[in-house]
Amino acid sequence: VLAETRDGLLIIDQHSAHERILFQRLMDAFEAGGQHGQRLLFPLTLRLTGPEVTCIGELAGILDRVGFEVEGFGGDTVIVHAVPDPHPYFDAERAFREMIHELTHGSELVRSARNQHERIAKTFACKSAIKAGQRLSDREMQELFDQLFATELPHHDVHGRPTIVRLSAGELARKFGRS
Repeated sequence: VLAETRDGLLIIDQHSAHERILFQRLMDAFEAGGQHGQRLLFPLTLRLTGPEVTCIGELAGILDRVGFEVEGFGGDTVIVHAVPDPHPYFDAERAFREMIHELTHGSELVRSARNQHERIAKTFACKSAIKAGQRLSDREMQELFDQLFATELPHHDVHGRPTIVRLSAGELARKFGRS
């Protein structure tokens, strides 16, 4: 996403920016008691590994506060009755599977979290954010921009990568041989 400013140009990584927004939103929701999920008309029936099913059992209360309503169905199968609704392009099954896989098997993102709530929020934000290259309308880009700058730490995503690159008018002029 490109945004012109008085001083130059902002280049915003839409995935990283959305990660920051979702993380902030979920951490705020945890402080307020959690967020509700959207009930699915056709629940997802998912086969998982034994360790993933165990992980879901251990994190059931926190997952519910994220908006995932998950129930064991026996053996290595779970049923997901409700999911969060972070954006219109959200792929609930893919995000849930990737999130549970990462929470079960670990990653630097998971290990860097200070507590279970932050661990879940970071993983959810990473797996649920809009993807790089996803076409967004002008309105969606404006909302992303506004929501990013309403977060506490708008300049970095949950991995610590930058969300914004600034190019000053002077830098742009030099790049085009106009200085």
